[in-house]
Amino acid sequence: MHITRPAARLVVAALLVSTGTAGCAQSKVPTDAKVTLTGKVARQDGSPAGNLRLALTRIPDLGELAFQGIPVAATLGTACLADDPPPLCKLLQRTETDAGGTYTVHMNGSDVRGTFNTATNFDLTAQLPRTGSQVDGPSVRASFEIQRPDLTVPPLRFWEPDHVTAKGDAKNVALDWAPFKNMNEYTAHFAVNGQEIWSGPAEPSATMDAREFEDANGVVHISAAASAPGPDTTFQLWYTSQGIGFRGTAGAPESRGKPCVAEGRPASCALTDGSFDHPLADPSCADAQCAANGWVYVDLGKPEPVGTVFARANPAGALTVDTSDDAVSWTTRAAAEGSDRFVKIGLPSTVTARYVRVRAAAGSRLTGLTQVSVWP
Repeated sequence: MHITRPAARLVVAALLVSTGTAGCAQSKVPTDAKVTLTGKVARQDGSPAGNLRLALTRIPDLGELAFQGIPVAATLGTACLADDPPPLCKLLQRTETDAGGTYTVHMNGSDVRGTFNTATNFDLTAQLPRTGSQVDGPSVRASFEIQRPDLTVPPLRFWEPDHVTAKGDAKNVALDWAPFKNMNEYTAHFAVNGQEIWSGPAEPSATMDAREFEDANGVVHISAAASAPGPDTTFQLWYTSQGIGFRGTAGAPESRGKPCVAEGRPASCALTDGSFDHPLADPSCADAQCAANGWVYVDLGKPEPVGTVFARANPAGALTVDTSDDAVSWTTRAAAEGSDRFVKIGLPSTVTARYVRVRAAAGSRLTGLTQVSVWP
């Protein structure tokens, strides 16, 4: 299985969104209870997914995150299936399905209770082996709380599209795949070395902006999501296609390799190096209330045309783009309409400027941002 350490580098906000809950409900399971989790896993055609590894991981709650820092989640939920799982896989329980696709996991009541006796969120993930030219096989993931000693997970069925394709030119990337039954909404994911660098809603035969992929050599997955009611919880389900290799066809942005400055940091940041795996970290501050990472700017070296800005793994919600010729006096040019983790901000008209700044809303930080890309 192709899993790397950078797969663990997502921010807390992404984790809490992915689990569908912030884990604030009080636990109903006694500390000394014996907990049993059961379920079945099937292939898309309904046949049992037998003798397959599963990983059950406990998601840290907000109280624990206050002490552990921000790198806590895994791209597409498969990192914890690796032979050498990253540290984020707390309370990792490994099991396998039997020949009939059935599995059972045993835990203690204390294992399913978080800080201040809150109910803990869990992720249960399974993945098929890759075949042929696939980079990795399809995966299925369920997120839920355990609020009773005996809990049965809804049947997990893999989505195995007979094709996933990506073809691109300098302007567009065309994606196509075989739809999943009863699923109408999909998300396209592009990752490099396990680090997701772009995701967004897409449809079969969709066309995406090639600049979202830049010149990166990575892997494309398609996912679909659903939910199922359960006793004392709701199961959030994610179905992810096999991964296919794809190299971006847009080339490098004009900001590639240019100096980057973040608020409160004396040294240059790494948000323009094209690596996508060096998230912006909070600097050490003598004053606990010091301003930090509320904005970052790129120095293009000389006045250049600026038409579109991409922010990757954005943790700060709504963003604003400003430009300047001296890094002192700034002019607001555009604001993101949404607050997605991957944001494309187009200016109403192309301007010429040397400095391009991405600014978070007051009180928010860009800590966790992985890359800022400026295009004409």
